[in-house]
Amino acid sequence: MPHEVFDFTIIGAGPTGIFASFYAGLRQMRTKVIEALPEPGGQLAVLYPEKLIYDVPGHPKISAQDLVKQLMAQVALFE
Repeated sequence: MPHEVFDFTIIGAGPTGIFASFYAGLRQMRTKVIEALPEPGGQLAVLYPEKLIYDVPGHPKISAQDLVKQLMAQVALFE
């Protein structure tokens, strides 16, 4: 059974984990994200996807689900 080797392993695909994956992509690191939930976004996606968030740089306000969508679009640049 072949083993996959990664430069960076991220536990959790919440906003911080998603951004960490993006940042690793900028550094051309091979990254593995481990998430217990069926979709990325962490508590934002599961508990309150419609909630507005006011403390994200560059966004006066953004819904949790839109933040997750935009973060995933950034990560897709490195797939």
